[in-house]
Amino acid sequence: MIAGARLRLEHAERLLDGPMLAGVWPRCAVWLIRLALEHSLDALWLARSPEVRRCSKRSQLLALGVVLDQATQYRVVQLWSALSRAGHHHHYDLAPTVAELRGWLAETSDIVTRLDVAARSGGGHG
Repeated sequence: MIAGARLRLEHAERLLDGPMLAGVWPRCAVWLIRLALEHSLDALWLARSPEVRRCSKRSQLLALGVVLDQATQYRVVQLWSALSRAGHHHHYDLAPTVAELRGWLAETSDIVTRLDVAARSGGGHG
């Protein structure tokens, strides 16, 4: 299941490294990164507690404390929130910078790995 998340992260990285579509590519990259994070959350819940997948993403984020340590849960919640804010266009907002996108990409890559470990561990805190 981690392959789908990694594929989305690779596509986002290609957007950052390739020719830019002014005004469009930053938000495209944000959505790819958020989809990678959500794909990993889906894989975690599928492995650990499939019924949680039917809940809203916000509820799933709150439930992470059951399978992750508090610091990792906090990182996931903060990242998902930042990506959600950045992905929605508002006329008064600037698009995310390349530095912000690269930071979110790196953070998501690390979290995807942690979620994969937690999905495979099956024990208490991942």
